[in-house]
Amino acid sequence: KRGADVSTELRAAMEGADSMETRSGSTETTVSSGGASLEQPERLNPNWHFTVVTSAFTLGSVFAPFTLGTGGWCWGSVLWAYSLLTTWWSGRLIGKCVLHGSAHGVGCSYPEMMADAFGWWGYWFTAVMQIATYYLLNVVLLVNFADWLLLVQQVLVARGAFEVQGPCLWEYLILGGIISCVFAQIPTFKRVLPLAVVSLVSTLARQGIMYYQIWELDLVSNCEPTYGGVTPQSVFLSVATTALLFGGHGLFPEEMRELRTPSGFFSALDKAYVIIGVVYFTNAYMAYLVWGSWVGADIQLNFPLNMATLVSALLSAVWGLIEGTMSHVMMLSLIETHAGIAKLRHARVWRIILRSAIVASETLLAVTFSSAGLGNLQGVVAAFGFTALTYYAPFLAYWKLILRPSGASWATQAVYIGMALSGVFLTFVGIYASTQGIADEISKYRLFDTERCSIADVLDIASCSNPCLAAYGLSDAACSPPP
Repeated sequence: KRGADVSTELRAAMEGADSMETRSGSTETTVSSGGASLEQPERLNPNWHFTVVTSAFTLGSVFAPFTLGTGGWCWGSVLWAYSLLTTWWSGRLIGKCVLHGSAHGVGCSYPEMMADAFGWWGYWFTAVMQIATYYLLNVVLLVNFADWLLLVQQVLVARGAFEVQGPCLWEYLILGGIISCVFAQIPTFKRVLPLAVVSLVSTLARQGIMYYQIWELDLVSNCEPTYGGVTPQSVFLSVATTALLFGGHGLFPEEMRELRTPSGFFSALDKAYVIIGVVYFTNAYMAYLVWGSWVGADIQLNFPLNMATLVSALLSAVWGLIEGTMSHVMMLSLIETHAGIAKLRHARVWRIILRSAIVASETLLAVTFSSAGLGNLQGVVAAFGFTALTYYAPFLAYWKLILRPSGASWATQAVYIGMALSGVFLTFVGIYASTQGIADEISKYRLFDTERCSIADVLDIASCSNPCLAAYGLSDAACSPPP
């Protein structure tokens, strides 16, 4: 019963946090490895709940074309195939490890799963990675949110409905922080489901808007994209961005904890991956075909400044707030567990104060690095944490808990160790490329940049690099030189 002590401590604290909220349904009694009786919420969620929440949380389709823009047709496709298959595989391994642990009293959380395999250091490594990864993800989502509102503003300016000098990026970041602070108070995955449905519908709607833009302006015929320009650093950045697009695994054990039938996790995961694969493939490859190497870190920045782009940007802003909400559910519950919030007098008040303070710090960090380059910020988050939780930790846990004790052949064990090492390699190259890109961007701008007030500062559709200038009705003679 490796890691039983930390498992018992975490479960007791999490159940205390849950008891602060009014929940429908009865509770079931679970006996921990130490013999203590704990109350935990009854498993109420059907399997399709996992499919919806996972698809909604994982899909970042507007960022998908950037992987091909930086990796090209060849390397980009290799990374897509590797990531799709590897993360589907690692997801199934997480499910097997969780069920294996549940059979001998280990709780359903990622840190507990790793504690079962590697003891206290596995628990703390995973807990720190979960918190740090989703904290940084929330910072990036705030920058995205502000960029999307700047895009809305740019469309309104182009249509004469808004003053040229409107709110700047940092002001939209403050707005996003205030809204996120409200949504961060949501305590459980059950209450996030309606938001997850909205998020998934938003993703599919934005996919339709991209195809509308291509069809309405006949961009396949009227654009003149170029391909190539791939460098080792751009391929490494493609690696990191691809990891971001499959980074929902850090939530899998916690979501399994609330499933009505945990064994149904595997079919639910398969269905989620069908949705994820189809959406990503039809988005990334079509966008790269049309815009080529000019694709931005967010494909919406490549769109013409029309009402369809405005609607897409507003849907993205809603999507970003929801994504932040779902990552806050996991991250904040874990922080509250170790802070012992549930044991304090006036626990509900302290809970609100803690959550609000954390969102405020995320907002401050977003303002600080808002000019560091969206693709670079996303790459750091993915390479630092998502690779750990998605690409190598599941393989190591399965090897230690199930494969090695079962007496599997050395060749089979070598395959799993090799997959884990490939994930570690992705971590290092992704962090290198992303931090190098941040350093380059900061040298052009500065920290706490308060002068970025136009989305053209991120990607200018009037640039001479735009392969669709004529299709957008823009003049080649008046185009802006590339930065």
